[in-house]
Amino acid sequence: MNRPFSDYNAEPVLERLEKMIEAGWSRRIDVVYDDLSIFDWWPEKLTVSHMKQMRTFLKEAIKLGYTGYVCFKVGTHCCANGMWAHKEETKNGYSPDGDFIYRSFTPDYTNWQAKINGQNYPEATGAEWDSCKTAKQLETILASL
Repeated sequence: MNRPFSDYNAEPVLERLEKMIEAGWSRRIDVVYDDLSIFDWWPEKLTVSHMKQMRTFLKEAIKLGYTGYVCFKVGTHCCANGMWAHKEETKNGYSPDGDFIYRSFTPDYTNWQAKINGQNYPEATGAEWDSCKTAKQLETILASL
């Protein structure tokens, strides 16, 4: 992390991401990881498609009030991956302990999850961990809390 911690919040990362999408070309992740708060990756390139997934996630996170620290793990088929957005800023360069939302990053697993007040959702509602497939379903879960 070469930036002030506040630069890893949802809105500044989204602004940098929008500029990259507007340019319309893939980028080497080892060049842009710090700009986009990517903490781990498998592919060498961040495609425009990846960036659009990140943008969709960040817009939803901001809409839901998760404007604090965000981070991404860009995986490939059958490997760990994900997008996280927290309500709080980081104090140490790592994910804060508080509430967050998560979305998987590959077509293999397209689910949303949340951790609110120490409870994992949708599991806390009695549903399977991967049952929340859309942002609208996540919004419904969060609205019911």
